[in-house]
Amino acid sequence: MEVSPPSAVPTLAPTSSAQASGAPVQAITIPLGKQRQTGVEARLPINGYSGPPGSEITYDASGSVGVVVKYEWDVDGDGSYDRTTTDPVLKHRYNAAFEGVIILRVTGIAGGTDTLETPVRISTTPRYQRLAAPLNVQVEVLSTVGGISEVKVSWESNDPAVDRWGVTLDGFPAGVVDGSTRSVNVTEVHREEDVLVEVLGLTADGALGERAGTTLPAGG
Repeated sequence: MEVSPPSAVPTLAPTSSAQASGAPVQAITIPLGKQRQTGVEARLPINGYSGPPGSEITYDASGSVGVVVKYEWDVDGDGSYDRTTTDPVLKHRYNAAFEGVIILRVTGIAGGTDTLETPVRISTTPRYQRLAAPLNVQVEVLSTVGGISEVKVSWESNDPAVDRWGVTLDGFPAGVVDGSTRSVNVTEVHREEDVLVEVLGLTADGALGERAGTTLPAGG
């Protein structure tokens, strides 16, 4: 007897000798991905939520895959589900500071489940400190040969959070220097057209500050 595999599910085909002998044939299914294994996949539209204390966060799991009959929400990530809904959208207000995860578990019509953890940060302090723009950015032309100049870029700042300074020409990086530096020489500046020279601070964890700059006129 030949066993027909379920539609659209890959199978390991039986050998011709098994068919010829009349021995029972077992179809072996090969699961393809999480949704094939459980029938559902939990999804949220972004990979992190944040806001100040008192924020109402909207969790929208309507993009989850499969026929979901139940949504369970652990809003503080302590392993205990706080809410169970049939609606994919949950609104929750965090009245105090919190840094952790929300855990979403979805259950499919056939009983399969899938779980998703997503970071949540409720705080009055931003994760990355926003750096102010430097002051008094100036450009001095030191030399020019054939329309290509060497220039000195200088600026002022008293921001202790700056770890490094970046210099850009028309938006493209020209170099990075130590945070204690207040001037740098940039070579091979092409001046066929006006050049926008900007300076911005960077924190130790890679956050970018506000830019400030000046225009270097075309010349040569």
